[in-house]
Amino acid sequence: MNWLNYLWAELKKEHRNEFHNYFIYFSLLIWPVISFVTAYYSFKPFPLGESSPLSRLINPDHLILFLLTGYLGYIFFWCLVQSAWRMSFERHSGTLEMIFLSPVNRVVFIYGRSFSAMIEGAWLFLSFVLLTLFFVDGIDMYAWWSAPLAFIILSVSSVVWGGLLNAVFLFSRDASFLYTILDEPMLIFSGVRIPPLAFPFWAKLISLIFPLTYALNIIRRLLMEKATLIDIAPQLALLSCILSVMILISWCVVKWAEIHMKKTGNMVLF
Repeated sequence: MNWLNYLWAELKKEHRNEFHNYFIYFSLLIWPVISFVTAYYSFKPFPLGESSPLSRLINPDHLILFLLTGYLGYIFFWCLVQSAWRMSFERHSGTLEMIFLSPVNRVVFIYGRSFSAMIEGAWLFLSFVLLTLFFVDGIDMYAWWSAPLAFIILSVSSVVWGGLLNAVFLFSRDASFLYTILDEPMLIFSGVRIPPLAFPFWAKLISLIFPLTYALNIIRRLLMEKATLIDIAPQLALLSCILSVMILISWCVVKWAEIHMKKTGNMVLF
């Protein structure tokens, strides 16, 4: 119950601090929609029939669904990158000192912050995706559990990713360069707009760094290829192992930083 209470408190704190203006909600919708529309029409000048090289990787009938799932996953993960980047500003306001003087579990704090950032930052674009699929009939609900399972996979993956980033950004002197590295490269190499199979070998190696790559692969198999649980079991097991390692690293970073602060009185670890 204490964890749930703190999670609710973190949700309210994030909402009051970061989403206090209607224009913020407008930007949460208009920017992803413009990005999606730009990506969609960038495919239009090129043939997407059987003679197209991309037809071997993207079914032209599923192009809208392919891009919608890609950008939805990107928005989920990007919200967590931005939330972790804003962590440095909280150091100046004294919030972090209050947190470390309180009996709140530090790991619960970073995952509570990640969960709240995901909910606040992605729900509007998720609504746009659902409305778009409803009107264009871009998804075949052959199994009632496919869409909820895809949402759970994306949510859990993004929250774990955000927990790791929050742990790193929390104890970094200046993590702005990480924001640059983790933003645009994630959009390019994670398969948001183009399948990683179309990349050269060196780009495929980079795509393996981002958990979004694995999550999108599973989600698209569920929604576009009508994969069953048995079909996605290997990919799901691989993603679970990656997320488990990320949780372990996050926990180690938090504990390491606490030991460092007790010895030196300095919150900066990196």
